[in-house]
Amino acid sequence: MEITRRDFLSGSALAIGAGLTPLGQGALAHDAPPAPYPPALTGLRGAHAGAFETAHALAREGKTFPIEGLKVEERHDLVVVGAGLAGLSAAWFYRQKKPDARILILDNHDDFGGHARRNEFSAGGRMLLGYGGSESMVDPKNKYASDAHKALLKALKIDADSFLDNKVFDRSLYPGLGLSRAVFFDKESFGADRLVTGDPNAFGFDEFAGGEGRRARPAAAFLADCPLSDGARAGLLALYEGRQDYLPGASKEAKLKSVKSMSYRDFILKTCALPKDAADFFQGRSNDNWGYGVDIVAAFDAFGDGYPGAEGLGLKADLAGEDDGPYVHHFPDGNASLARGIVRSLIPGVAPNVRMRDLAAARFDYAKLDNPRGLTRIRLNATVVLARNEAGAVTIGYVQGNTTHRLAARHCIVASYGMIMPHIVPELPAAQKQALASNVKSPLVYTKVAIRNWQAWQALGVHDIAAPMGFHSRVKLDFPVSYGGYQFPHDPAMPIGLHMVHVPLAPGRGLDVRTQSRIGRQKLLEATFAQYEERIRSDLDRMLGPGGFDAKADILGITVNRWPHGYSYYFNRLFDDLAVSEATIATARARSGNITLANSDTAFDPYAHSAIGEAARAVAELLGG
Repeated sequence: MEITRRDFLSGSALAIGAGLTPLGQGALAHDAPPAPYPPALTGLRGAHAGAFETAHALAREGKTFPIEGLKVEERHDLVVVGAGLAGLSAAWFYRQKKPDARILILDNHDDFGGHARRNEFSAGGRMLLGYGGSESMVDPKNKYASDAHKALLKALKIDADSFLDNKVFDRSLYPGLGLSRAVFFDKESFGADRLVTGDPNAFGFDEFAGGEGRRARPAAAFLADCPLSDGARAGLLALYEGRQDYLPGASKEAKLKSVKSMSYRDFILKTCALPKDAADFFQGRSNDNWGYGVDIVAAFDAFGDGYPGAEGLGLKADLAGEDDGPYVHHFPDGNASLARGIVRSLIPGVAPNVRMRDLAAARFDYAKLDNPRGLTRIRLNATVVLARNEAGAVTIGYVQGNTTHRLAARHCIVASYGMIMPHIVPELPAAQKQALASNVKSPLVYTKVAIRNWQAWQALGVHDIAAPMGFHSRVKLDFPVSYGGYQFPHDPAMPIGLHMVHVPLAPGRGLDVRTQSRIGRQKLLEATFAQYEERIRSDLDRMLGPGGFDAKADILGITVNRWPHGYSYYFNRLFDDLAVSEATIATARARSGNITLANSDTAFDPYAHSAIGEAARAVAELLGG
C-alpha cells in the first residue's frame, strides 16, 4: 500500500447578484430569498442546515425510523446512497453493464457531488467559479490512476493532456506579474503581523514548477525578513541549506527508523534542537495537503512532501515522490466538473448538449434531476436511514422533510461516508462496523471569497499565502484555469475568487490524528457563519491591508464550505501498523448480500480517483466482471 496525499461546513444561504454588493450573514441574511440554484448559494454551505440532522439523530442519538407497515413506494434495479463522486460513478458503471436499469440516487444534501461541490459567484456581469471541496483529478498517466478512472474520463471526453496547455492552466500568469508565495506571521504567535514574500518552499504539489516559476527567494534573504528569533533564523537556514547532519554517526537504517517514528515538529524541536518559533513556522502548513499539522505528520513523510531536513541527513535519495508532472489538472470548479459530467451522462436533459470543455460554464436544470420518467434519477435532501437485505432484494428507508419513505431495489450501493455506513446497514458484522468506524475523517473548511479586484495582491507581490499559526492556514488567489466557455480573470483590476483553508484541530496536546479530528469536528459544528465571516474579514485585512485591501469595501461574497467529515482517514505511520491498516480496509469494504459499500473511505484514501475505483469495484461485486 503506497502512502499518498491529496485530492480534497449550517447557516443562511444567499444568492449573489451582479450588483457587486458585499455579502455576509450580518448584511443580507434577511434581504434576499434563497436561490433555487444550489451552486450559487452563499453563506454556510457544505454540510448545510438540513443535511445532517437526520443522520446525527440516527448515529449519535440512536433514533429509529421504522418503515414496517409503510408501503413500498418505488422499485428500482439499483439504489445508490450518496451523490458524491463514488455514488455517481457507481451509477455510471452500473449503467454501462445494465443500459435499461432503473437507478435512483439519494443524497442528504441540496446539491449533488458530495465534496466535489461547485461554488458560483456573479460579479461585474461575469461568472466566478470555485471549488468547495474536492480539488483535482489524477492525470490518467499517473501511476495511481486505475483502469476505472481512465475509462470514466475517456467516456466523458475529458482530455487530461489539455490541462498541460498554458491556455488552460496559465502557469505563467502569476509569476509573469511578479507574484510569489508568501508566509504570513501573526502577531499572536510571532510578535508581529508581517507578510514575507518569496517563500523558498514548494510544499506538497507545485503547479508552478521550478524556483524561477515560483519566484522563490534564497532562504537567507527570505529568513532575514521573518519575525523569528535569531536561533530560529540560523537553525532554519542550516536546515534549508542541508549542511548539517542532525543524527551524526547513525547508520542510514537507524536514521530512517528515527524519522519514520517521530513527527516533523519533534524533528525540529528535539532532533534539530531549534526553538519553538522554528517549529511554529511549519506547524499549519501541512493542513491543506494532509488535513492536519506537522505535529502529527511523520518527519519522513514531511521530507517527501518537500519539507527541509532530508538532505542534511543524507536521505534525499530514499524519498519517493507522490506525483509526476505539475499539479495542473484542475477544472475551474474543481472536481465538481467531474460530477457534472457524470450527471449529464446519466440524465442527458439536465444540461446543454455541449462539449465537456464548455460544461463548466453551463447551468444545470435541477428540476430535471428527479424525473419520474427517467431511467436514472437523483433525489436530493433525502437522507437514507436503512438499507437491509430482504428476500433476495434490498429494502431502503429514507427521510425527506419529516416523512419516512420505503423503497425496494435489486441492488444497493452505499456510497455515503464510512462512519455512517454501519448505522444505515445495521446487519453488518461487528468487525466490519468497527473497521468503518475507525475512519475518523479530518474536519475541513474551504471558504470562497469573491473580491472586487486583486490589485492589493499585485501591490504586495503575492498570490498564495501560508499562515502556519493562523486560523486560515492558507489563503490564495484561485487557480488560473480557463476552460471552454469559462475564462479566468487575467487583469488584477477585475473581480476574482479567493480560496481560504481552515482546519480546526487540537495541536500541542500530544493527541493522535483521530482524537484531534473529533475535537476539531465539534469546533467546526459549533461555529456560526458570523464567526467565520469575522475571521475571514479580519485575516484578509491583516494580510492584505498594507497593499490597500479593505474587506468592508472589497469583499463581494462569501461561501463557507464546511465539511465536518472532510478528508478520509489514511495510513499514518506514527499511529498505525501497515498490516493492520490493510486488513482493516479489506474488512471495511466487504459485501453484504445485495448491498455493497463504496467511496474513498472504503479505500482509506482521500482521492477522487480512489472514490471512482471503489465505485467500479462495488458494481463488479454486484454484477460480476
